Amino acid sequence: PADERVEDNGVSIVIDAKAVLFLLGSVVDYEVSPMHSKFTFTNPNQTDACGCGESVTIVPAQAAE
Repeated sequence: PADERVEDNGVSIVIDAKAVLFLLGSVVDYEVSPMHSKFTFTNPNQTDACGCGESVTIVPAQAAE
């Protein structure tokens, strides 16, 4: 299977075909503050995370039939 390419507001992201079901519905944002600039990821498929947010559990979304 081919990789998935998503483009929005002139920004392109390429997603490995094996990861698509794990990332369906995810939102990527870029935040800028006086202290930092960072990407944030919100994934509705995330079911668990450690306290620091470095380790997460993600279940794949159901494939469309």
